[in-house]
Amino acid sequence: MYFCTVKRLATYLFIVFVMAVQAVAQKTLQKPDNVKNIGSDKKSAFIKPDVRAWRMTDQYTLADTIPVDTLTNGHQINNFIWKSNPMNVTLGNNGSPYLSMLYINRSRTEGYIFYNTLQQYIEEPTDLVFYNTKSPYTNLTYQMGYPKRRSEEYVHVLFTQNVNRKLNVGAHYKFSTSIGKYQSQRADHASARFFSSFDGDYYKYSFSASYSRSEIKENGGVLNDNYILYPDSFEYEKAEDIPVQFMDQTNRHSAYQILYAHQLILGTVDRFNATDSTTDEVPIATAYHKIHLFRNHHEFKISNLANYADIYEQLFPTEAPNNDIFLTADSVRYSHIDNIFQLKLNEEFNTLLRFGVRAYIGNTIRRYHWPALSTFDVDDNEQIHIHYHTNSENRVSSYVGGEIFKNQGEHFRLNAGAKIYFQGYNVGDFILNGHLQGMFPIGSLSAQLWAKASVELRTPELFEEKYTSNHYQWSNNFDRSKFVNYSGGLRIDDLNLELTVFGGTQNKKIYFNSDGYPDQKSGVVQVLGAYLYKHFSVIGFNSINRIALQKTSDEAVEPLPLFAIYSSNFYERLLFGVLTFQIGFDWRYNSNYYAPQYIPAIMQFAAQSERKVGDYHYLDPFVNMQLKRARIYIKYEHINSLFGSKNNYFHTIHYPANPGFIKFGVSWNFYD
Repeated sequence: MYFCTVKRLATYLFIVFVMAVQAVAQKTLQKPDNVKNIGSDKKSAFIKPDVRAWRMTDQYTLADTIPVDTLTNGHQINNFIWKSNPMNVTLGNNGSPYLSMLYINRSRTEGYIFYNTLQQYIEEPTDLVFYNTKSPYTNLTYQMGYPKRRSEEYVHVLFTQNVNRKLNVGAHYKFSTSIGKYQSQRADHASARFFSSFDGDYYKYSFSASYSRSEIKENGGVLNDNYILYPDSFEYEKAEDIPVQFMDQTNRHSAYQILYAHQLILGTVDRFNATDSTTDEVPIATAYHKIHLFRNHHEFKISNLANYADIYEQLFPTEAPNNDIFLTADSVRYSHIDNIFQLKLNEEFNTLLRFGVRAYIGNTIRRYHWPALSTFDVDDNEQIHIHYHTNSENRVSSYVGGEIFKNQGEHFRLNAGAKIYFQGYNVGDFILNGHLQGMFPIGSLSAQLWAKASVELRTPELFEEKYTSNHYQWSNNFDRSKFVNYSGGLRIDDLNLELTVFGGTQNKKIYFNSDGYPDQKSGVVQVLGAYLYKHFSVIGFNSINRIALQKTSDEAVEPLPLFAIYSSNFYERLLFGVLTFQIGFDWRYNSNYYAPQYIPAIMQFAAQSERKVGDYHYLDPFVNMQLKRARIYIKYEHINSLFGSKNNYFHTIHYPANPGFIKFGVSWNFYD
């Protein structure tokens, strides 16, 4: 409750701050002519903002332009893990830990396993967005789920403006809270970020400073899945009446991040352009430096562990603590400093071979603190004195790498690179990767054909090898794991079609077994699959489809559904020349499989063979509207839970999806 109150207060203060800055900006900045008539075109209700946005890729050496979110399509998807990936294993409630069902979308946070199930809520450097605007840009978003007693709420505030043509500053705040339909599953997330970028002729920088905090109530799942599967066999009125494993487990995260990346052009030459008889200044080489500082605190706590003394050994694999002590808080602190220096020979300068070359050297320092076994003694007055101990370890690694790339050109692009660790804990690890892309015509259509592959040798993470807490303890001596991943595909934008074929070979993969402990597969796990995206549109009727077929050689180590689909179907019409109106439904489905179970005390998904889940349809009817700069949606999520005879709505065992839920949202963009 205190966390939610602080978030609300911070939200109100942030909105007031943004409005004040925006008012000052309107007086101090002259609005360009091409911004005055935004939204005045009666032929289309879509707004074309004069805002450029990008993310930095290739270790912050390449700005990858991304669209500003102004689209009506998909606005009704209010759970942001589904926006980034349409197929996920979730715990049912918004803001809960999750894992992608789709093999090619699975990723990991390097060095710290506790973030692997929360990646959508904690921004990595590659997730950060920077802007350049010709007028102040503000986005205000509010979303709500009813009924109020079990509500969801989301607030998003973004403000950015250019101080001059080259210098941009901005701030970003968001918080979400979701009580959930079942007991003790509330999830709260809040983050605030200040950012700035400078896009000079010879010097550029990107800066970001952020703070994020999460608090997730962990109920351990419902006490018996049959409450959902066979509701007529039990007496309860609402989902919140169903008993759950725990009422007082909590996972808390807080994180501070600072990133500064800058670059300097080392030299230029003048080159004559015969096409229009002009002279261009072409950069010869560019030097780069990036530093990323990260500090995190994670705590898992059971407030009243004594209440579970009789069944403790059924809930946790470790020996129960002394009944008079009940040590319950597992506190882990992690920090790192990542430095990388790079030198790039720009492809614009290399007219002979038409490609660029990049070389780099980097260093990462990681610091870990985690619990050690606590001890206690009894004094002469029979008073118990607890002595808390911690483990700590530093891990330092240095690496070198390089890349040959061609990012410009109408018909062919490529990059091939290598990263090798030469010093420290990861010495001997390496990553090799390559990507080819060709553009060619098919009749009157333009098509893209691409292929990419990577080979990685990886040392186990620290917490995969050793960890001590009040509920889980292990010490392992794992071998390195080897991963080979490959994919290729065809994309035809004119047909709204994309087909991807992918596969992977994982040798000695580390995973969490059915007891919740890290384990290592002695042999090889193989995955093959295909992914299809297709958008059909006929006289206003639209069907956006994403279909995945996957086959894994070991369902315990790499559990994947054989078939999964997301389909958004709607009718769209432009009303009164300015209002875009959509009415339709979203449909999600995946086949039966042994979906990984969730372990709250370590925030990991682990193998299970207790029960398959899947073979259930989720239907969400919705209405989307966009009037110039404002987008509004209303939907009924999981409406078929109200009338369906089948109740197997689980993404993983013990964690049912929320039953029917009305949701509403509005997002408003301001460009002045």
